[in-house]
Amino acid sequence: MLMWQIDEEVMLKQPDVKESESILMLLDQSRHHLGPWIGWVDYTQTNNEMKQFIKTVNKKMKEQTDVVLFIWCRGQVAGSVALYDLKWHNQSGMLGYWVGAGFEGRGIAHRSVRSMLMYAFYTLGLNRIELRAAVNNERSVNLAQRLGFVQEGIVRQAEWIRGQCRDQVQMSMMKDEFEQRLNYSW
Repeated sequence: MLMWQIDEEVMLKQPDVKESESILMLLDQSRHHLGPWIGWVDYTQTNNEMKQFIKTVNKKMKEQTDVVLFIWCRGQVAGSVALYDLKWHNQSGMLGYWVGAGFEGRGIAHRSVRSMLMYAFYTLGLNRIELRAAVNNERSVNLAQRLGFVQEGIVRQAEWIRGQCRDQVQMSMMKDEFEQRLNYSW
């Protein structure tokens, strides 16, 4: 089982079906908060659906196409950070992250994403990490920019969420850009 402690407060951990109820409870508490930005939020409603999601995630981790870890803060599930659509031949992958209601504004996402980037670049040997965020999702876009992601453009009508097709900001970070940031204060 993949997991590591980031600091005294935050840890990243591969999901276990035994934790499905805790994860679903956070999702239930965060639907209003996450729903405008993350399409799958509305499609995971029951504990059985969450268990199936966790099984699927763990299968994809075995197949080395995705790395999905849940963020734990002081013993409570707080969100998730993921590398998905890994393209080993291109040394690239996509990054996604979310933090549940009540966990925002505490630097949890920043520490978790930075730690996942270190894993992506130094353990997995990736060179390019991409991410997309809804144009209006200022918190997510600002976090990515603070971490050093560079905006490449707008992907028009890229994701269908709650009856609307939304534009997304396409951003990326290269390993050498990440290494340059390591020399400076985060």
